[in-house]
Amino acid sequence: MAISPRWLAAGLLVAFLTVGSAPGWAQNEWYEVSKAGLRAADEGRLQDAEKLFREALRLSDQYTETDPRRATSVNNLAYILHAEGHYQEAEPHYREALAMREQALGPDHPDVAQSCNNLAELDRVLGRYDEAEALHKRALAIREKAFGANHPEVAQTLNNLGVLYANEGRFADAEPLYKRALEIRTASFGPDHLTTAETRQNLATLYYAEGRYDEAKPLFEQALKAEEKALGPEHPSLATTLSNLAELDRIQGRIDDAIKLHRRALAIREKSLGPDHPETAQSLNNLAVAYFAKADYATAEDLYKRSIAIKEKALGPEHPELALTLNNLAELYRTQRRFDEAEPLYTRALAIDEKSLGPDHPSLALGLNNLALLQYDRGLYAKAEPLLRRALAIEEKAPDSENGNGDLVTTLRNLAQVLRQLHKYDEADELEARALTISQASLGSDHPTTKTVRANLEEQKKAIGAR
Repeated sequence: MAISPRWLAAGLLVAFLTVGSAPGWAQNEWYEVSKAGLRAADEGRLQDAEKLFREALRLSDQYTETDPRRATSVNNLAYILHAEGHYQEAEPHYREALAMREQALGPDHPDVAQSCNNLAELDRVLGRYDEAEALHKRALAIREKAFGANHPEVAQTLNNLGVLYANEGRFADAEPLYKRALEIRTASFGPDHLTTAETRQNLATLYYAEGRYDEAKPLFEQALKAEEKALGPEHPSLATTLSNLAELDRIQGRIDDAIKLHRRALAIREKSLGPDHPETAQSLNNLAVAYFAKADYATAEDLYKRSIAIKEKALGPEHPELALTLNNLAELYRTQRRFDEAEPLYTRALAIDEKSLGPDHPSLALGLNNLALLQYDRGLYAKAEPLLRRALAIEEKAPDSENGNGDLVTTLRNLAQVLRQLHKYDEADELEARALTISQASLGSDHPTTKTVRANLEEQKKAIGAR
């Protein structure tokens, strides 16, 4: 099953101009338009922000190519396109801004590191992990040389590189980066600063992924306390932390507690951002996930449909965030054996992800697994097999896939189950054994997933004599 909440990711560092950093540009039309674009982006008015940044880019035509305002304008437009999910359109602008800064400032300037960070974040979203890693490491080297090893900008890169490794399932590589970033941010800003809370929360999501729930919870709670202290109890930033705490409760079976936290997050977003904001839609999705876990399918269906309607209007019909909720609604229908309603939703979600992320992105494996499960439930095993083989091929291309998280294990187990229905027992047993090896190496012998895989493999061994 693949029900998808949304977790905290690294924040983009975007180099918007401030009056304090460039007083000579205050009262300039380009500057005022850029500032208005920033305000719109902060308020979640993405389409307004895009219009303003396009106008700022037009106004920057009056400056030379080496003027910082040119690169800032290109970078800011790339950022908003990135935020809107227009990844392919954002990429050339990020690359142009990077090239402009390299030419004007030299290859080792901190602004170059900033552009490397932004392009790396886009590469991460697109599943180009090797490229993202190289860019983050370049940014880290520039910042350590320019600012020293314990500067907050160094911590920002360590945090983002940690997010990349966590996305790849490289938890052992991510954890020390998060811890180092947390140490720097705590020393620089104090334990209650928002950036400190960000890294603390990212470390908590890593512990969650590893099944270290008792270690994750206090980190989430500390992050929430820091945010409430700095921002007040109704700031929209709190909603992400509340949602993460709710997901921790949900995975541990505390469904009513999860619903309570998700409802608080939803109320905050509705009040601060409005009922038609994409973040409000995401809270609706997350609350629906909790009601799904409670088997309150009617409530979950209504919440999913509300979320989809908001996302379609706010983000457009081909945004990855929309695909997430389409997939979740399809999973609800599959669970209810409403197969004819589920299949077009799965197919649409998969098409959106393929278009926005490319045909080999790791996220596609999720959609392929879900569509395969639908075919399995229909008894169409021959149709399920190629979907799962494609998902497996995608996941195996990921760096360090054999030491990755539970996604590869899930696909191996699903394919093994289908192969058994097709009487391909030897290959099925090999896949189950491989899943156990990977799960033990990446998640540990005592992780719930490992225990389930081990029990299933033992069961299959007992069944061999009956074939």
